[in-house]
Amino acid sequence: QARRTNNLYQVTLAISMIVFFGVTAGIIWAAFRYRRTGPELPEQVHGNNALEFVWTLVPVLILIGLFIPSFILVLDLKTPPAQAELASGDVLVVEAIGHQWWWEFDYPAEGIKVQPTPPNYDSFAPPTMVIPVGKTILVKVRSTDVVHSFYAPNLLYKIQAIPGNVNEFHFKVEKPGSFSGQCYQFCGLRHSDMRFVIEAVEPAAYQRWV
Repeated sequence: QARRTNNLYQVTLAISMIVFFGVTAGIIWAAFRYRRTGPELPEQVHGNNALEFVWTLVPVLILIGLFIPSFILVLDLKTPPAQAELASGDVLVVEAIGHQWWWEFDYPAEGIKVQPTPPNYDSFAPPTMVIPVGKTILVKVRSTDVVHSFYAPNLLYKIQAIPGNVNEFHFKVEKPGSFSGQCYQFCGLRHSDMRFVIEAVEPAAYQRWV
């Protein structure tokens, strides 16, 4: 999902740079082409229907062209795995629960809870969400008190933890690694302590951890 998001970013950036340099070049050209060089006024252009049609149509086409892949990507990110996948065990469900001020990770199928109680802030170690590489991870995000925000930058996807509501997103890690994350919604005095780690390991290592 992060790769698809990044690819969309790159296309959007490329189009933006083309538009930026095109508009800038047009301004520079007009400034020199129509500058005053004598006592008489330069040629005055009050309208051009063809040009106005083009510079209205082209942005509309660009926006439509960007909207379609953006909509498809967001729809995919917002659509949880099918019930058949969940029932087959091909999807690992993890509940990410935001508290003031720490994250708890609950693995309902495995009966595992990571950091269910407040940590010792004097020797604070961020809780770790351990996941297997190559498996779809469905994260159910909620809060027990105020609004928090669950975000690991490598995922390129941020989701709010809202009291009384469960938000879901899914992802798959392709290679082992350790990825840092934190709460991105200011939530009180120890907001800066709401850090966590996503540890992606090989399936065999995950089974040993379980």
